[in-house]
Amino acid sequence: MNHVSGCLKIIGLAATALALSLGVSAPCQTAPASASHATRVKKFPLWKFDEINDSCRAKGRLQDKEYCSSRMMDQIIAAGKDAIPVLISQVIETRPMKRPINDYWSFNTTGDLAFFILNDLFLDSDWKTFNLPGVESPWEGCKDAAENCWTGFLKRRGRKFLQEQWQTAWEAYKARIYWDEKARCFRLSQAH
Repeated sequence: MNHVSGCLKIIGLAATALALSLGVSAPCQTAPASASHATRVKKFPLWKFDEINDSCRAKGRLQDKEYCSSRMMDQIIAAGKDAIPVLISQVIETRPMKRPINDYWSFNTTGDLAFFILNDLFLDSDWKTFNLPGVESPWEGCKDAAENCWTGFLKRRGRKFLQEQWQTAWEAYKARIYWDEKARCFRLSQAH
């Protein structure tokens, strides 16, 4: 092997290693058939949330098409339960959204949106029943405006607490979590 072809081979191996470390398939390589969506999705670009015609700002859960039209929500739902740990990892983010995701709120971060999506994905179609034990609600018992309840909760508990609580619940129940298409939410199957 001459010097040039040896260098090209080393560069090719380095590029392949870099691509694999970033979770990207290198040219002429395919991801293993068993690779899940979560291994490819490291982060959702929540700062670019793409609600169509301000459809996600009023009442309703973010996964309900009649209340929220968003290609990003479609991608999150398509990822199935593999989206859950990705969103949990994003709860601590403090990057400001271009504008609040909720009507009448003054400010939201991408971490807020990650939490709102997680919360809605486990909220049953009755909009009351929450399907993941062990996760404290920022709105439980709060009589103030929703934004004040949220910011007060974050001041008392912090984002890291919220993330750890979700992570603990995920680890405890992930084998039982399934998507109920009719109710458009995650539920827990019966324990075995």
